[in-house]
Amino acid sequence: MTGPVIAALIAAGFLAVADWISVARADRLFEGIAKPAVIFSLFVAVLLAGPGASPVRWLLIVALAASLAGDWLLLPPGLFVAGLVAFLVAHLAYLALFLLGDLHAVPAALGAAGAVVLLVTAGRAILAGAATARLGRPVIAYFGAICAMAIAATASGNALAATGAWLFVASDTILGWDRFAAPPATSPEAAARRRVAVIVPYHVAQVLLVVAVLGSTR
Repeated sequence: MTGPVIAALIAAGFLAVADWISVARADRLFEGIAKPAVIFSLFVAVLLAGPGASPVRWLLIVALAASLAGDWLLLPPGLFVAGLVAFLVAHLAYLALFLLGDLHAVPAALGAAGAVVLLVTAGRAILAGAATARLGRPVIAYFGAICAMAIAATASGNALAATGAWLFVASDTILGWDRFAAPPATSPEAAARRRVAVIVPYHVAQVLLVVAVLGSTR
């Protein structure tokens, strides 16, 4: 990777840490700046990495653009359904990106097994809660898309991509559990800790996915 790309990735890392601190402190003003700035920095890194002529590069750009939209839409108080749709587009773009590469049967089977375990454990409670909230269908579609993305990333054989994809799954699982299955937070501090638990794996996931894709398309 070139110097400017590395600089953009480092900037994304610093901004991510700043956002985690703002979330922990419930500093909504700074969070509104730092959270989208993380994905914007990753977007810049992708643009600096090359002209974006390949389908993989364009799909990565779409995934990050949709993620950036989702970040804005989910800033407190948040537009949940709109944010869900934005991130659904992001996951479908990541899925298509991995499907363009070589996939391997054994890692794919391991990824599918992980998705099944998730479904029969936390997934059942999340989907039941979503159905009660009359959001069953969109949440099911989202759950299917992110699991398919994680399975495809695992099947690619790229360890960074697989780790990033499953961290994305972990982040959204925590978010879904908090929204649809967990009892309400008992204090502002507890609510802040839950939000930190969502945002940390999300940002690490996005960085790993970008690094994995850029590294594989040199």
